[in-house]
Amino acid sequence: MYAALMPLHELHPYTEAEVAKVSPESGVYVLYQIQVPLHAGGGDNLRDALTAACPEFPGASHFAIEVHSNPRDIEARVNELRQQFRRVRTSAFVG
Repeated sequence: MYAALMPLHELHPYTEAEVAKVSPESGVYVLYQIQVPLHAGGGDNLRDALTAACPEFPGASHFAIEVHSNPRDIEARVNELRQQFRRVRTSAFVG
């Protein structure tokens, strides 16, 4: 199972070759610029979702994924990650 191979804490270069290794299963992905999270998203096919996100986030250098089979789990996890990113950005840029 790919989730064990590519958990969210394990960053991979955001290259065509690395994306090609990603499972076509459904799940959640996070794009990073170096180690700073830029975007969290999800999809029915992680490989396709990562490929589609490339033009929107040209500064992304790395990615991480989590495989989830339940669409509700994907949506909940993406929302959770986006909330975490907001808190990190707020505490980093406020006094």
